[in-house]
Amino acid sequence: MSKLPLPALAAALTLAAAPTTALAGPADVAATRAYIQADYALVHTARINLATSEAALQRLRRRITAECPKAAAGSPQDRSSEQLSNELVGAMTVAAIQPDVRAVAAFASAVKRLHWSNATLTHKVHSYATRLKTLSMLPAPDVCGDVKAWAASHYQALPASAVSFDSRYYKVEVAVGETPAKLLAPSEQSKERALLAHTERIEGQLSEAEANAVYTWGHIMGSLALSP
Repeated sequence: MSKLPLPALAAALTLAAAPTTALAGPADVAATRAYIQADYALVHTARINLATSEAALQRLRRRITAECPKAAAGSPQDRSSEQLSNELVGAMTVAAIQPDVRAVAAFASAVKRLHWSNATLTHKVHSYATRLKTLSMLPAPDVCGDVKAWAASHYQALPASAVSFDSRYYKVEVAVGETPAKLLAPSEQSKERALLAHTERIEGQLSEAEANAVYTWGHIMGSLALSP
């Protein structure tokens, strides 16, 4: 097998090591820039609204605690209790995202027009935007009503409303703010990296707030006497 001359080999290695951003087409670069800006606008708004979202979760906690204390007392820990636990997670998500509904709609409108030469990236972005917008528009479930209906059946059957909500919620369950960093990297420009890094830090703060909501979930589960 023939070998490349040393100068040619060096040139080939240099080309292979060159940043992939240099190979990205103008359309991909423009789409990536637009996505990074849209995602930043979304997560920036969500961070500003964190206190409002937390207040919404606490209102939900107080309402459920007042309306149906110990509604699932004596209930089994089974598939039905797990589904009602999931419904509560969905109810909390719907409550928390309400302050961000307008920002989510603006984000979805901005990114649905974006396309990349990488079909996987295009599909991922469009799917995420569609799911997030649908999530923001989900009607809140009646957690107390569904738990009471389950109890009234002597814990034999969940109401159709609980089953339906769980099905719809888990088809669209996503977090606010998503950066497909590896897929965007080939068309990412150096001047956008600072904004992208800032966005990722905010997304980390939003994830932390979501993790902290587990305590509220636990309090509500305890007030219902419901085991996951």
